[in-house]
Amino acid sequence: KQWYQRRVRATRKVTVKEQQEWKIPPCISNWKNPRGYTIPLDKRLAADGRGLQDNTINDNFAKFAEALYIADRKAREAVDMRANIEKAMAAKEKEEQEQKLRLIAQKAREERS
Repeated sequence: KQWYQRRVRATRKVTVKEQQEWKIPPCISNWKNPRGYTIPLDKRLAADGRGLQDNTINDNFAKFAEALYIADRKAREAVDMRANIEKAMAAKEKEEQEQKLRLIAQKAREERS
C-alpha cells in the first residue's frame, strides 16, 4: 500500500511537448498499404532505413571491377582479332576460288580456238 501511494504522488500531468516527444509514428511499409494512404517518399525512405546506413565501398571491389574491365577489354580484342583473321582467310579462299575459275575459263577458251 505504501508503494502505491508513493507512486501516485510521484505522477504528474504530461505536457503536450512531452507527448509529442514520446509519439511513435505508425509503421510504414513499402510492401503493404491496406488502407490506401498516400505516404510521402521521405517517409518511405526513412522507414526503409537506407538513409541511416553509411555506404562504404571496399578497396577490393575497386580492384575487382578494374580486373573485370581489363579482362573484358582483352576478350573483346581477342574476338576482334579472331574475326579479322577469319575474314582474311575467307577473302583469301575466295580469291583462290576465283583464280581456279579463271584458269578453267582460260583453258576452255584455248580448247575452243
